[in-house]
Amino acid sequence: MHGRLRAEASRYGLELDLRERMAEKTGLPDQSVDSVISSLVLCSVKEPDAVLAEIRRILKPGGTFRFVEHVVAEDGTPTRASQRLLRRPWAWTFEGCSCERDLEGAVRAAGFASVTVEHYRLHTPFLPFNPQIAGIAEA
Repeated sequence: MHGRLRAEASRYGLELDLRERMAEKTGLPDQSVDSVISSLVLCSVKEPDAVLAEIRRILKPGGTFRFVEHVVAEDGTPTRASQRLLRRPWAWTFEGCSCERDLEGAVRAAGFASVTVEHYRLHTPFLPFNPQIAGIAEA
């Protein structure tokens, strides 16, 4: 999608520095980034805790990590049952995505100075995808 992103940025006169790297090892210097934005990433990486540690490492003091993720549903709910039932086909279809991760807990445990999270649900026929969080974590 980099081609599309570059074209759209060019349309608005923006210059981009895109790098194809793993989220666990960005290669960026310590405390060198003002903000990290992540949308539906932590559900599919192998080690969410390693990604969060990397984000903390590269964020400047007071920098922000802004994220949107789909998360595990509450135990005993129909959504949680469907997440368990569809776990493997979901991961095969959506590049390793897991709807069963407690990503809010992972962000809160990652050592950020503050974390604000909003819970919401998408109106979609893809039931396992319904529980969502959006938030800001500050370094």
